[in-house]
Amino acid sequence: MSNTDPTIAEPIARRARPRARQTFAVARASRLVAAMKMLLPAIALCLVALVVIWPQLLQEAQKYPMRGKPINASDADTLRVANPRFIGVDEKDRPYEIIAASARQESESSDAVHLEQPQADMITDMGDWITLTAGQGVWHKRDEVVDLAGGVSVFHEAGHQLVSDTARISLGAGTAESDNATSGQSPGGNVQGEGFRLYDRGARIVFTGRAKAVLYGSGTSG
Repeated sequence: MSNTDPTIAEPIARRARPRARQTFAVARASRLVAAMKMLLPAIALCLVALVVIWPQLLQEAQKYPMRGKPINASDADTLRVANPRFIGVDEKDRPYEIIAASARQESESSDAVHLEQPQADMITDMGDWITLTAGQGVWHKRDEVVDLAGGVSVFHEAGHQLVSDTARISLGAGTAESDNATSGQSPGGNVQGEGFRLYDRGARIVFTGRAKAVLYGSGTSG
């Protein structure tokens, strides 16, 4: 005789659910065990490889150590530029150019720019090229003046050359001067003096102090 009372059928339907949960848990555990069987050998292989390679890495690190100079806190505010190039015009709108191996400026507001191996190039009114080189220099941007030191050489494309220990160049006025012993040579002869004054971008050069000149015949130009 059948019983249609839902209060009796309800507990019977719930007895099958715990078996389904147990079956799912067993399957998940089996997949986890299978994954670990594949993962553990891979980890072991990586560890073995690391043990073998690590001594070689140490040898490479010792062979090529990182080289560098510690940076001081004061260097953080210093501006440095490699191979700088500065271009401007003088009072007569004649162009000039300054290049250097490196430039250093203490701060953005600083007027002085310290130059290593500077070279200043200018063009005369006649279109002749003149250049000044030195070991070091300081460019005063506001006054357009460069103080050169460390051996100064002045070259003119006509074959004139001056050599002195220091010199001051006024790029705006197109002049240069030095109070150190100066020697000069040109196709017309050699000159020695206690200093020099260069005017109008080399159009006229005056040797100061006691000067001595050795001229080469009638082809000499003063």
